[in-house]
Amino acid sequence: MAWQRHAMQRPWDAIVWWELRRIPYNMLMLVVGVLSLLSILFMGKYFVRPGEDVIEPVGMVSGALVYGLLANIAYTLGWVTELLWSWGDTERTEPMRSLIFWTGIAFSVAVTILPAFLIPLAWVVIGFRHV
Repeated sequence: MAWQRHAMQRPWDAIVWWELRRIPYNMLMLVVGVLSLLSILFMGKYFVRPGEDVIEPVGMVSGALVYGLLANIAYTLGWVTELLWSWGDTERTEPMRSLIFWTGIAFSVAVTILPAFLIPLAWVVIGFRHV
């Protein structure tokens, strides 16, 4: 009977572990997303005519919301895949949990900040001139 209770608690331990880190993950993605967006707005103004928007405000807000939703769906896959890999016995996957979490953080930051690197690269390739 005790082994059944322990086996039932293990999946919940993994879910709680991941969910306790969701808010810091979202805060990090917010900061990185804002930095990326500021880079796009700053550098992008060199690619549009004066007075035009680099990004339509409605598109910027809706895009950020959709990106945040998709990022959280991807984050949820962390504990979902852990449960699938372990067949519910998360004691087997617990030693790898932090590595998987930090790998996911690195990937998320890289994808989120990618436009901040692509816009300056385009600026160098296309040239430092207004359209």
